[in-house]
Amino acid sequence: MSLRKMIAGGSTVAALLILAAAYSRKSSYNIVIPKVLSYPATTLTFSSESAILGSPSVAAYKVRVKFDNPNWAAAVSDAHLVTTAGGTYFKFTCQASSAACLEATRGSGSYTYSLVPSTLPAPSANGTYALVWDVNPPGDTILDIVGVPEPSILVMLGGGLLGLSGMRRWASRLQARE
Repeated sequence: MSLRKMIAGGSTVAALLILAAAYSRKSSYNIVIPKVLSYPATTLTFSSESAILGSPSVAAYKVRVKFDNPNWAAAVSDAHLVTTAGGTYFKFTCQASSAACLEATRGSGSYTYSLVPSTLPAPSANGTYALVWDVNPPGDTILDIVGVPEPSILVMLGGGLLGLSGMRRWASRLQARE
């Protein structure tokens, strides 16, 4: 196999890996929704993986939830994160043992935090964002600040570039032997 074919093949593989990494990036989110009325401050921590850039998927069971009220117990029953259009929300279901949660939801046992306005996309780039959430019931809005860290794509890109430089070095040593 000639050296040019090896370099061309290696470059093609590297380009495909970079494209695949760009379209399957993983972002970590840490959303803190402040206390509103009888609802406690809520911290949501999760990672979302995107098969198509801008449409991350979030599995409700993978969202870790922490409340500042030890008597409050609820789990995320539905999560919808949209970074290209509106429609982001997190739905919670109260545990039967949590009287505080059941009382706040007026006995329904579930409540939803929705990003307001409904047409606003969720942030996807690195940074800190001020967001407004609507909690339903009772339908009150609250202000929130969200930090989105840098995705791990840069680590993958750096590894690919190191691999390319190592392959180039290996090819030059192979050529020197011939």
